Amino acid sequence: MHQLYVTMAIAALTVIGLGLASGVLERLPLSSPLLALGVGVAAGPVGAALLTPEAWGEPHLILREAARVTLGISVMGVALRIPVGDLRRLARPLLLLLGPGLLLMWAVSAGLAWLAFGLAPLMALLLGATLAPTDPVVAASIVTGALAEEKLPRDSRTILSTESGANDGLAYLLVLLPLLMLSEGYAAGLRQFFTYTLPVGVLLAVALGAGLGALTALGLRFGERHGWVTQSSILGVTVALSLLALAAAHAVQSDGILAAFAAGIAFNALVDRQAEMEDENVQEAIAKLFTLPVFVLTGAMLPWGEWAEAGWPLVGFALSVLLLRRPLTLLLLAPLMRIKRRDAVFFGWFGPIGVAAIYYALHAREELHKPQLWVFASAVVALSVLLHGVSASWGVYRYARSGDEPG
Repeated sequence: MHQLYVTMAIAALTVIGLGLASGVLERLPLSSPLLALGVGVAAGPVGAALLTPEAWGEPHLILREAARVTLGISVMGVALRIPVGDLRRLARPLLLLLGPGLLLMWAVSAGLAWLAFGLAPLMALLLGATLAPTDPVVAASIVTGALAEEKLPRDSRTILSTESGANDGLAYLLVLLPLLMLSEGYAAGLRQFFTYTLPVGVLLAVALGAGLGALTALGLRFGERHGWVTQSSILGVTVALSLLALAAAHAVQSDGILAAFAAGIAFNALVDRQAEMEDENVQEAIAKLFTLPVFVLTGAMLPWGEWAEAGWPLVGFALSVLLLRRPLTLLLLAPLMRIKRRDAVFFGWFGPIGVAAIYYALHAREELHKPQLWVFASAVVALSVLLHGVSASWGVYRYARSGDEPG
């Protein structure tokens, strides 16, 4: 019980401290996730030992579920930021990033895992799948805030946000395919994937989430017409909708992250824009309240000893994933996406790996009892948070200087 309150205090102080300095941080080569991760390291076993994960009982399970809830709330925030009317115009680059782009990032990450560690092909594909999606939590620190709104065009922010929200849910398919084949065997795993995972895990998640989002929006509009809805109740609706989508999807063994994103898109499309913008503000605030503690917990749980045992191959793997996974994908897709060179360069670097990889790696670790999945994935996450965190402000300024200022 003592550890619970110590953890709460450190997480709360981190949120308060970073909130008070948020305006300053936007112009410094430091991001909130990076600083929260650093707090976790400093307060964890390798630092002051104020946070002792071994005393939590099941620390990996706790972190996995915290990451799941954080992703659900974060993808809802992404969905509310998206100008739904722009999606048709941006369909080409988005479909390429969410289709061939996600598959290419999976293939590159899996190939690097096979080369670096000599993993069996299916295990390499599983590790690659956990690292394939871009992260809405880390991406939010790049595409939101006054600096991003001033320097980045709305289309660029929309593409990165939408991709990071949608591919976190779609990565469920990439993770489940090798996971099922490893746990059930090739034939049984493939059969279960196509007869259950695809229709129930994905299609049902989209239908369920969209239905919940639409019903909530229609209910809100009905209440507003009859004067039943107050300002304070409006502000909490989307937070509750995030949690409802997660819980409902879990009840039917579907993908809660994809359900939450679909619920947000449906809600965004049907609700009054002014009310939706009010919800967006509180959603972003709540997302930060969950996001930063997850990185504090992650910092306290980084497997330093296992990293040391893995040695230089792990360092090379983490660096090569960040330098090849996303840039190679954009190099191949940019001509088809019909985007400017500066957009291709910016998108090619800022495809961060974060909470989504934490969640999927811990899920795979739990299902297969393979601790090395967490060891390898956590190293890439930590390096991504570091490198993307220190380069975010510089990258935004560099993007703005490379062409006309966005209007």
